[in-house]
Amino acid sequence: MTQSPFPIRGVIEGFYGLFYTAPERNDLISFIADHGFNLYIYGPKNDRQHRARWREPYPDFIMEQFAETVAHSRNIGVDFSYSIGSGVSINYASEEDFQLIMEKFKAFYEIGVRNFMIMLDDIAAEFHHEEERQMFTSYAEAHVHVANRLILWLKTLDKTCRLSLCPTDYHGIAPFSDYIYELGKGLNKEIDIFYTGPEICSKTISEQDAADFAAAVQRKPIIWDNYPVNDLAMTSEMHIGPISGREASITKVCKGFIVNTMSQAEASKIALLTFADFFNHPKEYDPWTSWEHALKTIGGEENYEALRLFAENCLYSCLDYPEAAALEQLTSKAICALQSGEKPSVSHDVQNLYDYLNELDEAGYQLKFRMTNYALRNNLVQWIELMESWAWAVRRAIDVLRAMENNEDIRSSLNWLQESAGEVRNHPKRYAGNVLLPLIEYVESKVFEEKGSFKL
Repeated sequence: MTQSPFPIRGVIEGFYGLFYTAPERNDLISFIADHGFNLYIYGPKNDRQHRARWREPYPDFIMEQFAETVAHSRNIGVDFSYSIGSGVSINYASEEDFQLIMEKFKAFYEIGVRNFMIMLDDIAAEFHHEEERQMFTSYAEAHVHVANRLILWLKTLDKTCRLSLCPTDYHGIAPFSDYIYELGKGLNKEIDIFYTGPEICSKTISEQDAADFAAAVQRKPIIWDNYPVNDLAMTSEMHIGPISGREASITKVCKGFIVNTMSQAEASKIALLTFADFFNHPKEYDPWTSWEHALKTIGGEENYEALRLFAENCLYSCLDYPEAAALEQLTSKAICALQSGEKPSVSHDVQNLYDYLNELDEAGYQLKFRMTNYALRNNLVQWIELMESWAWAVRRAIDVLRAMENNEDIRSSLNWLQESAGEVRNHPKRYAGNVLLPLIEYVESKVFEEKGSFKL
């Protein structure tokens, strides 16, 4: 395998919501090991013993699962890192709280972990206790105090132990906050710091962005890439496109990347394969060539056409790709043809859209009932079914127009259209945005215009 210019190439299970089962995690670690990654960070926000109730120890059977995962990671060359999200409620002046962090880390040290992380992201930058205000002059000073104590203690356990930190201010462009400059100045230089780029979920991350942050924190950062993660306000989205917008020359000013995956572990592998190609050959990396290979690898060659049809209309994300370019163009042409007076029964543009929707419907059937990567099928099924619902809704809309053209009774077709239109309008997931909605609305307006009511 080609030597990557990124020393650190990792995945972080760092999202909100449903986190991975132990078998999913072990499978993902095996996958990234096979594709040149060398770090896995455990830190799902909804793990209560990681974040909300970080002071509590894990149950014994969970620690046994972790021990198996740590051993598995070590055996295949992936460094397993345990992180704690103590920033949500820690008293930085409390010796008891510091001892509890040490106890949590010590439990993982004893099962073989040597890489640790403290997460101080997504918290209020304020003290909650008077003793903190008396002990520290700033929030940054408190973070420096705890992190520096932790790295010194970890080194007494084993000199190979490492510590990284996700700061409270983890994104932005220069000039950065006073907190960032103070953190950079005070933190032990062996502690790594993460940076997500100009935004929490960044469309682009340039060499200059990372260089400016590196200057502020006085060390090369590790890029925490919030793609393809789809938590919180993004849970309706399936981030299945290739990574792009990361400048190849960023290798000069950062230590590496960690990739925050989706709660759908198998579907995340598609983006991860494109990251792997970028990590190996950042200058030669071509997103769409890499993407096609990833679709074939994860979905299987026999499902490539169906998966590609599904995926090319499911590209909405922070990367700002056209969401459903082919479908949008076909729909626009069909509407223009109808508005110009072409009859729906003979319009080539209307038929082209209808045929493409038939292909989407067939693709959905293939992916749901013929694809043998069942984990991927289960990850995608809600979006696949929404794709099918859109296909049915618009074909039924066209059927209504054709029935009206022939002076046929449209009540049955209209009832089917109303059912399908309700499904797509109320569905909790997002597929192809609303590119098909104008055609449905066009048909609704034509029905209202001719019949006086949409509901007959």
